[in-house]
Amino acid sequence: MNAMDFSSNVYLAVTTAPNLSHNPSSLVVHPTVTYVGKVGELADVQVVSVPKDAWDNVKDDVFRALNALDGVQRIEIQSPPRQRVKRGDEL
Repeated sequence: MNAMDFSSNVYLAVTTAPNLSHNPSSLVVHPTVTYVGKVGELADVQVVSVPKDAWDNVKDDVFRALNALDGVQRIEIQSPPRQRVKRGDEL
């Protein structure tokens, strides 16, 4: 999976039933949705993205379409990674 650009996109992690083999292209349920890749070695968790500038207008349609797919168990909006601070560098 490529580096994610949280300033330009909203990322959704889509969890499917473990015994269901989804073709990743089946998750592209809307013209604004792009398939990003799977999460590590987890075959049942896939990531899709939607451009941030379109998100407010299409989020309800995207959620509805993903939830309508057979075997989709959960959809989570991904948060950008937080900056970590090394101990001793608090000054």
